[in-house]
Amino acid sequence: MSNATNNNTMSNTYPRRDFCKKTVIAAAVTASGYNFVNSGIKAHAATPSKVGTNKVSVHYEWGTLKEVVCGIPNFRIPIELPDAVYKYAPSEGLKFLEANLGKNLKEADPGVHKIISDQMDGAVKILEERGIKVHRLKEVTDDENAYLSRIFPPSVVQFFPRDPMLVIGNKFIETELFFPLRRRERFGVRRTLAKRLADSDAQIVSVPLADPVQEQQDGSWGAGPFLEGGDVFLLGKDIYVGNTGNASNTAGVQWLAQYLGDSYNVHEIKLSNKFLHLDCCLATPRHGLAIVCREAFIDGLPEFLNGWDLIDVPMKDAKEKLACNGLVLDKKTILIASGLDYLAKGLREAGQVVIETPFDAVYQYAGAFRCWHHPLIRES
Repeated sequence: MSNATNNNTMSNTYPRRDFCKKTVIAAAVTASGYNFVNSGIKAHAATPSKVGTNKVSVHYEWGTLKEVVCGIPNFRIPIELPDAVYKYAPSEGLKFLEANLGKNLKEADPGVHKIISDQMDGAVKILEERGIKVHRLKEVTDDENAYLSRIFPPSVVQFFPRDPMLVIGNKFIETELFFPLRRRERFGVRRTLAKRLADSDAQIVSVPLADPVQEQQDGSWGAGPFLEGGDVFLLGKDIYVGNTGNASNTAGVQWLAQYLGDSYNVHEIKLSNKFLHLDCCLATPRHGLAIVCREAFIDGLPEFLNGWDLIDVPMKDAKEKLACNGLVLDKKTILIASGLDYLAKGLREAGQVVIETPFDAVYQYAGAFRCWHHPLIRES
């Protein structure tokens, strides 16, 4: 473990007042029992006629987890993998995907499907034993899977609900994902949380839809805006958003800054394209302690980490084992994949309680514990 001293990242910060005063598409859309609203320049969410009594509240990465959405082992593999996947995906997962293009995971290999199911169920049991309320995703239907299928053949992965949604304070944001093959994930999230959000104080908004364009020669999918939950870290009124070129982009960061308004500062962090999201190379179990893969930060570590205790993860483990991608249960406790002995040791030496459980069958597909869950309530 080392202490951060000279971490002077050049990152873009976007307070709302810095943007041109132009109107973003504003339209209320009713979907699956609750409203999604594309905000205008004033970033006001629609005012409901009745506000529910159940709260939605997340302000920090390390608050005590009370309620959460978790992934399920539903994966329909695309008939062709996007080029960008080869930059960041673990090698073993890539081999499996290439050997089973166009197949449903359960049909492709029932044994692998069972192991993944068991590992996810084991993690759910740990959460529920701590009194955490867990929502498991509802499976995307055949009709939902046909969304955009005229130009993007049906495929979906519901392992990682971190990305198609984002909770900041009591704001629930339906995001827009970089890969069209993942944009169908929103429908499972909508049906899972429709009643929960309708009876809550949540301000619900949707990022404007990206144009349905084919993959470009450089591996991009158009201008976006793209914003994915795996890139977004909450540290109170400072919001940090990663940009690897494989997920969230600058347009998405700017949209988020405009929507959140003057009370937040949104910081963009440039990252290596050998990673998918910010949470593949950073974790903040509590204030003053971070898990980092330094190689990912092309301009150096973010300035907010100055003076923090850091636990270093080598690039190979960050990429192949998603070692930075843990599940923070509270300021003192974190859930990580078993087999990362040096990481568990470093965390315990830093005063953390570490819970280890198998997750290697899941992280082969470019996501681990943070990707697999998204909090609805964290008590700061």
